[in-house]
Amino acid sequence: MNTIVLLSAVASVNAMHALTPVRPALGVAARRTEPVMVGTFGKIAALPTLYALMSANEYATHRWYQHEEFNRDHALQRFCQRMAFWLRGRPLRKPDGRNNLIKIFGGGHVEHHAETYDDMSLKKDDRWRKTKAAASLDTDRFRGTAFTWPVTGLMTIQMLPSTLPVFALLGFSLLQTLAILLPGMLVHALVWNMLHPPMHGLPSVPISVGAPGNWIGILRNTPYFRAIYENHQGHHVLGGQCNYNVCCPMMDHVLGTHVPTAVWTKRMRPVPGPDATERWGVPVEPAGVPQAPIIGAGLATEEDLTPTALAC
Repeated sequence: MNTIVLLSAVASVNAMHALTPVRPALGVAARRTEPVMVGTFGKIAALPTLYALMSANEYATHRWYQHEEFNRDHALQRFCQRMAFWLRGRPLRKPDGRNNLIKIFGGGHVEHHAETYDDMSLKKDDRWRKTKAAASLDTDRFRGTAFTWPVTGLMTIQMLPSTLPVFALLGFSLLQTLAILLPGMLVHALVWNMLHPPMHGLPSVPISVGAPGNWIGILRNTPYFRAIYENHQGHHVLGGQCNYNVCCPMMDHVLGTHVPTAVWTKRMRPVPGPDATERWGVPVEPAGVPQAPIIGAGLATEEDLTPTALAC
């Protein structure tokens, strides 16, 4: 009987041990299971850092890809030429001795500038519609102005080489970094699509095509929207040679390519009146932005019908 009681007691003790959760011992083993925590500095610096990286990415994409400035003879171009020579044997010189530049296509953005008047409307007259530049934009209902979902995805991928290591230094894990980056890129696409197609008289971007900018259309009456609108006006008026930031102003100020409104407004060209030429639509703009002079009825010449010069 005593043996049975003893065995029952042992069994009860073993059962209690089995039901009792095991607590990790203090020390190294416990520390290994703790998640990496972001420090106070990392938490404070996260959003400003992301904004700075987005501004740099936007600037580089707009200037060197969309405006095809990569195609010119500069240090980055020469570096890429040498890499292509070492890796693929691509000649540095053409047979006639000229520099064998690497050329990229800017996705129709240069052609978009050729179509834009200084009041931000897009020309649509028969003479322009017969050009190769106009025809190249006809495959896109937004004529190169919208951030489609593929473009947004590409911009996000471009952000990874800079964002991942920088945020790792701030103490963020991969998932934590993506949890900040992906919403940030969505907001960027929303702002771009709120601004860019409507300011050129084109319709709002539907969710089937890209981030629907009209979701945040209320921002059109804010000082922020007016500031980025005028900044992009100046970009067009000066032929795409300045004000490369669109949604995230900063890098233009750092690199000396920002031109203030008071300067570029002096360079605005008169635009043909409604009687002179057809347009794709009426620009959507905030109140109080600079207005291009209007040529009087019947006074527009062929030269007046030529839009802002291409960036070249």
